[in-house]
Amino acid sequence: MSQNDLDSEKAILEMRKELDYEIFRDEIIQFFDENQEIVLATSSKDRVTSRTISFANDGLEIYFWSWEHNKKVEQIKENPKVSLTLHKVQYEGEAEILGKPLDKKNIVHLDLFYKKFSEMYVDIFSKIPEMVLIKIYPKAIVKFEKIHDRFHLQKMDIKNKRVFQMRIEDKIHPEFPY
Repeated sequence: MSQNDLDSEKAILEMRKELDYEIFRDEIIQFFDENQEIVLATSSKDRVTSRTISFANDGLEIYFWSWEHNKKVEQIKENPKVSLTLHKVQYEGEAEILGKPLDKKNIVHLDLFYKKFSEMYVDIFSKIPEMVLIKIYPKAIVKFEKIHDRFHLQKMDIKNKRVFQMRIEDKIHPEFPY
């Protein structure tokens, strides 16, 4: 496409569209399945911190372990709203501290970690007495894409099971709930 074609009203409207939720969701899940680390941001008392964590996922839900006295756990206790980012994907969610990894109710989640990590890794970390398991429920996922030489945001609305795509340069549009 030429530059003029990309700037035409028709091209703008074709690129500003609703994507197939199921296909987009499956692509994001596969992306999470193929990765072991992600950056987690937490905040409380006007302080935002971020760090790389190892994670496992069950679909779009993210699980990780941490020492219960760590800053991220203290911040989650005060403010469960968190953000994750990996490459071109940003994930907004709400965290819940589930308790010890080996608690009867949490043991089922160990398989998620065994699928991604070595048995030794899982056995060591799950048995640390101060370790807690944290689950993050997704609220929104935004993916940054370059399509036809234009930058796009693809926003996944988890609650309403919809995915919208829009060129970044098109600014705010009533059809794009961002």
